[in-house]
Amino acid sequence: MREQVVLASTSPRRIELLSRITTDFVTVPSTIEEVSSGPPEEQVLTLARSKAYAVAEGHEGIIVGADTVVVLDGKVLGKPQSRAEARQMLKYLSNREHTVLTGLCVLSTKAKEHRQSVEKTTVRFRALSDEEIEAYLDTGDYEDKAGAYAIQGRAGVFVERICGDFFNVMGLPICRLYLLLAEMGIEV
Repeated sequence: MREQVVLASTSPRRIELLSRITTDFVTVPSTIEEVSSGPPEEQVLTLARSKAYAVAEGHEGIIVGADTVVVLDGKVLGKPQSRAEARQMLKYLSNREHTVLTGLCVLSTKAKEHRQSVEKTTVRFRALSDEEIEAYLDTGDYEDKAGAYAIQGRAGVFVERICGDFFNVMGLPICRLYLLLAEMGIEV
């Protein structure tokens, strides 16, 4: 019998992306407090692993945990807590290159083992005017988004170039996830 795939998230973006490689999964929100320290790569791995293990406490199967951040000048830009913070983030990203990191953890409760990885994508924003930033903020697309933007939405016009996995910037690098699942013998 095939193990149930459980996405440790209720993020609409992660649900959409996981459904590109399998439709046979359930979603369970992780209840961990998303606080982490250390280098950005360590932060996203720690949070992805914590989410997966927290969900595994009440569910069996293949648990997928993920955490995404935007990094610029070594500073982690998480989800903005206000419009003002989102504005500040977008001004900081304007005319600059930044890195999007997603930590992934794939945990098998049956085998009692996990695999993990960090996916890195470089994104270059063009120069943004104050008017463009305000118009974008008016859409609300910045809410609940690392770095205050959603590349698949209206902020796509801010992106001059990208190097790496586009889906990583959305929050779930499906190529890397597929490879981690395959490494654990999971066919999707």
